[in-house]
Amino acid sequence: MVVVFGAGVTTDRVLWNGSASVGASSSFIDSPDFAVLQATWNLIHDQYAETDSIVDRDLIYGAAEGMVDALGDDGHSRFLDPEDAIAFEESNRGQFTGIGVEIDIPADRPIVIAPIDGSPAAEAGIRAGDVILEVDGQSTQRLDREELSELIRDDAGTSVSLTMLHKGEETPYQVTVTRRLITLEPVSRRLLPGGVMQLRLADFSAGATNDLKAALQIARDQNVTGIVLDLRDNPGGFVAEAIGVAGQFMPEGKTVFRQQGRDGQANPVNTVGNDGLWLDGDLVVLINGGSASAAEIVGSSLRDNGRATLIGETSYGTGTVLLPFEQPDGSIVLLGTALWLTSDGQQIWKQGVVPDETLPLPALVFPSRPSDDLDVTSAEFASSPDLQLRAAVAKLSGSGVTSLMPEPPVLSLPSRSTGSRTGASTATG
Repeated sequence: MVVVFGAGVTTDRVLWNGSASVGASSSFIDSPDFAVLQATWNLIHDQYAETDSIVDRDLIYGAAEGMVDALGDDGHSRFLDPEDAIAFEESNRGQFTGIGVEIDIPADRPIVIAPIDGSPAAEAGIRAGDVILEVDGQSTQRLDREELSELIRDDAGTSVSLTMLHKGEETPYQVTVTRRLITLEPVSRRLLPGGVMQLRLADFSAGATNDLKAALQIARDQNVTGIVLDLRDNPGGFVAEAIGVAGQFMPEGKTVFRQQGRDGQANPVNTVGNDGLWLDGDLVVLINGGSASAAEIVGSSLRDNGRATLIGETSYGTGTVLLPFEQPDGSIVLLGTALWLTSDGQQIWKQGVVPDETLPLPALVFPSRPSDDLDVTSAEFASSPDLQLRAAVAKLSGSGVTSLMPEPPVLSLPSRSTGSRTGASTATG
């Protein structure tokens, strides 16, 4: 069993090969209310006019989906039919076909949590916080997760037309995105002025810890003076990877998070091993509204244990540990089986992690990533509109934050030659 943290529409990553039964306290068919379900089934088969449209399997899946949705755990617990389950498992392997967007549906419209680095969506200019208004001309209003997924998902090489709205803007924009096979690369890096390395962790997919260790070893070999761990727009991933990443910056025995089960007990989950490669080096962590799940866990843990300063914006606010229960027909029931708390016991579900230094980016400015420009010069960095990254470097160099803020703020966009970041865990697209 591999456990993950749920983030938005994705489940982050996990695959469960356990029993099809979760050990209910009483048989479903023995419940007095089961008669309502049976009666509905009978009425459909006996009275519904369009008999050709009656598909028993669809009725069963609809009932299963309705039961999970009735829990009210929006954006987390859910039922996946066999087709959606296949897409879910493909994403667990670090590859999937789509446009590359992490999506949540907090109200009546889907919102992009984050585009995946280098994905078609990122290259098309889709950004975290964008609202999806239409897909191929069809309104997304009140669409559920499965309906939206069916509209966005298709084979590689096909295209989809999206009507979008940037966060904070009033005029929609349209973009056509071609789907392709996306391979997730969790870690990217670059050297910044002052000997600081920016390490961007795009998600906590399988192998993220090993990739991070390789980057940290390079940082040590190059005598880097400080690390900016960039968790902005990171939707989360495997629990084991979150623990492994935290363990690169903290010694064994430090609490990464607390897991609270149905009994109400919040048990600490600690770092393990003594192979951390940046246990004492200077460290700043960047978060924003697209930082979710495992990203929130790692960021809050490094802050609460006195290991790093958090700079940026309040994170997304996920807080359940999801387990997928695979059914005999290939469908999967995803259930939030536990809550996670920060290492100091704070609940962040639907609240988010508040940074030590809140510093929003100006309108029309999005995070600068290593893929934007690997060889950024001191002059280019000094005029970068990414105030959060500049503040992190200033913190590490001891020059302060305010000295790096332009007067007035620079609003021009940085180069996006290869784009930004969804789909990391099973993104809808």
